[in-house]
Amino acid sequence: MDGRSTREKVTEVRKWHMQDRGWKDIGYHFLIDRDGTLAEGRPLEQVGAHTQGHNTGTVGVSLFGGYEATATDKFFDNFTQEQDKFLRALIAKLCNTYNITKVSGHNEYAQKACPGFNVPTWFGQKRS
Repeated sequence: MDGRSTREKVTEVRKWHMQDRGWKDIGYHFLIDRDGTLAEGRPLEQVGAHTQGHNTGTVGVSLFGGYEATATDKFFDNFTQEQDKFLRALIAKLCNTYNITKVSGHNEYAQKACPGFNVPTWFGQKRS
């Protein structure tokens, strides 16, 4: 998906989710592109479709990149400084707005590599 605009990437993900999977919309509430561009997916008022059995009461965020990632990779093995900055800002805003107390990754709930890093470890780390 490199070389495409954020809008084009989100359109492609929406197609995968709606046409290929039969969902009513994109599964994530937010997507963050490699340059830090934040895109909206499914409205927050709708339950996401990002982690089977764990969607109610959660917010789904996806990062573009990390296609060959493993669950044990470090954040910066697959993602950019801009994504780090904007993901941390989004999480802070969501936590403050919705009183969110837990930040976790898909790989904590399913035998999957995504998001391609350990979220609690990354989130607990101070930025360099």
